[in-house]
Amino acid sequence: MTTTTHQVEAAVERVAAALADPRALAVQGPGRRTAPPVSLEGSAGAALFLAELARRDPGRLPLAHRHLALAAQALAATGSAGLSYGPAAVLAAAQAAAWPGGHYPRLRHNLTAHVAGEQVRRLAAEPAGPGVDWSSYDVVSGGAGIGGLLLGAVADGDAQERAAAEPAPRGTLERLVALSRPVAVDGRLLPGWWVPRHRQPTEADRAHFPRGDVNLGLAHGIAGPLALLALAAEAGVMVEGQLDAVHRIGDWLAERADHDAFGPYWEPRLPFDDELTRAGGERTAPSGFAAAASGGAWCYGAAGIAGPLLRAARLTGEDGWRALALDGARALLTRPGTHEHLKGPTVCHGQAGLLQCLWRLGRLADDPELLGHAATLAEQLAGAYRPDAAFGYRHLAPATRARGGHRPHPLAGEDGAGVLEGAAGVAAALLSTLPASGGGGGVPGAGEPYWDRVLLLS
Repeated sequence: MTTTTHQVEAAVERVAAALADPRALAVQGPGRRTAPPVSLEGSAGAALFLAELARRDPGRLPLAHRHLALAAQALAATGSAGLSYGPAAVLAAAQAAAWPGGHYPRLRHNLTAHVAGEQVRRLAAEPAGPGVDWSSYDVVSGGAGIGGLLLGAVADGDAQERAAAEPAPRGTLERLVALSRPVAVDGRLLPGWWVPRHRQPTEADRAHFPRGDVNLGLAHGIAGPLALLALAAEAGVMVEGQLDAVHRIGDWLAERADHDAFGPYWEPRLPFDDELTRAGGERTAPSGFAAAASGGAWCYGAAGIAGPLLRAARLTGEDGWRALALDGARALLTRPGTHEHLKGPTVCHGQAGLLQCLWRLGRLADDPELLGHAATLAEQLAGAYRPDAAFGYRHLAPATRARGGHRPHPLAGEDGAGVLEGAAGVAAALLSTLPASGGGGGVPGAGEPYWDRVLLLS
């Protein structure tokens, strides 16, 4: 065992120990982030990580069970809010925990039927366009995330799960195919995922994008639908127009790539007028978000976009997309500021998300450079374990903005347990990089992570 492997294993073990008792997640206090059990930031997220750990050592499954049981009990008083909260979040954990022995069949059957039924009804109730909400398509709160979850039920579930789930992923894919087609707005053509001003998620967004915007990222942008369209095709789940949609989105992302001295990168979001300018073949000046975009988090930027673009290239044979995806990821290895723009160690905006994106991309491309850099990141992240943090890793979030200006105060630390913005996600990313267990009761296939399905990376 190398020193690096030992450090990574030690960090994973410490997080697992900190998460072992679900009551620890409910402790409140200054700097503590608490979340309901049914959230990926609460017990559902802890169960997802601990179930991943149990794939290597089935004796760890009771740790996951404690959290999953608590989350399931809390479902009665809970509505749905995409993949990150509610029945879908609990189903994600149950699917992961089912792997060593087909556990939780009743829970999986019931939740699959419920989540699939909700998704079908949501698709039927979509308001007429042009223009959509993020919840129509994104990974965290919308259609792509739920579609990916139910695709897992179709691919890995028993006959009952597959029958209950199948209409929803197909309906979701059909919705995303339609979303990929351009729409007419004020006599001009815009991408179908354009979010108009009145559908922007916050008042700040409405002020910043007075005519709406188009989003490029993996968490809330078109890279998420591209990932699902490609993953579904890999699983043999296809609908009419799916490959055409992959081509439209892939071409659009390729054309919207910016370049600096280090390689390609992508803006997080393009305002209405900038998109029209670029559609006409002109370039626009980098926005205030460009530096953050080049930083390469999972949610926005090259790290998150590269994986879906590479999967689309493998599906279509578009070698230019493959080169662009890998060049964008490799640029993150040398571009100054890549790590400075990340918000701490966690997944959504931070180092663990970059690690998982690079590791997964390296595996897909069989790229030793990316895998080697992922190993270096894992060593650094393992070394960043903090004994003074409740769960070993502290999420960094921007505090209130400075009065009268746009520069935020320094990032404030929060102790959270979850997958996107907590220690469970950090430990899960570290676990991905460890060699597959051999013998000793490890589950066959445990070297291929399951947990990053919630990120639409697999």
